[in-house]
Amino acid sequence: MKVQRLTIRCMAAIAGVWVASSVGMVQTASVSAQAQARGNGRSSQHGAELFATTCPVCHGEAGVGSSAPTLRGAKFTPGYVRQAMSEGRPGTMMPRFTGVFTAAEIEAVARYVASLQSAPRPAESGLRGDAAAGETAFFRPQRAYSCAVCHSVNGRGGRVGPDLAQKAASKSARELFEKIVLAPHRLKDVAYAPSRLTTKLEVLTGIKAGETPDVVRFYDTRALPPVLRTIDKSDVVSLTTMPGSVMPTDYASRFTLQELLDIVAFVKSTGSGPDIQVRFQDVFPRQ
Repeated sequence: MKVQRLTIRCMAAIAGVWVASSVGMVQTASVSAQAQARGNGRSSQHGAELFATTCPVCHGEAGVGSSAPTLRGAKFTPGYVRQAMSEGRPGTMMPRFTGVFTAAEIEAVARYVASLQSAPRPAESGLRGDAAAGETAFFRPQRAYSCAVCHSVNGRGGRVGPDLAQKAASKSARELFEKIVLAPHRLKDVAYAPSRLTTKLEVLTGIKAGETPDVVRFYDTRALPPVLRTIDKSDVVSLTTMPGSVMPTDYASRFTLQELLDIVAFVKSTGSGPDIQVRFQDVFPRQ
């Protein structure tokens, strides 16, 4: 948008220089600038539509971040995004999109991502997390992916993952937000390491909940909410730990940005007191 405004201003200045000698040239320059602005706007809109078909799987809706980084910062110019999409990012999960998108489509997506940097930021309109709303979202029973199906807060909630009140006090709002939406950034706690349990009939993935001399108790997380299974040891073929986490990687697309800020505010309030403030800029600081 800044580029568009600058272009229009330059065209208007040029037209002003020539206004005394040729009214026709002023009109031509003005129409040309307006046409260019409309063209860029249409390109950005088309880019948003293309972005929505593929990119949110890793980068989240509107590029807020998910299993891949947040698409915010001064480096995300059209040229930078165009190159990243055309060549991929070696050593990361970012593939090349040549052959998937045309050059014009890559350009449209690049313009859209660049426009996210200059668009009015929610922080400027006072967007902030609400702890009460976050508590509702955290414990929402109708949502299979609600936080409480696995996590508890001060003993209230699920037992699959750790109690978050114990961890929130030492974490910043940004760190908590990243642990929700950026799966690779999660610390691995041995007590909650994911496992693969192979029985005589099936293969389960999840977290071991405990055992007795005769049975293994196992949280089956292949679908949410998790199911606590009790399996006779005589039926167990193998039990091995797995890398990573059983926590879903797509919360950036399952929750709105407001809901995510609300959840961070709620979790943070349990460790830092009810007066904690979580603002948009606490999670997305200006770069």
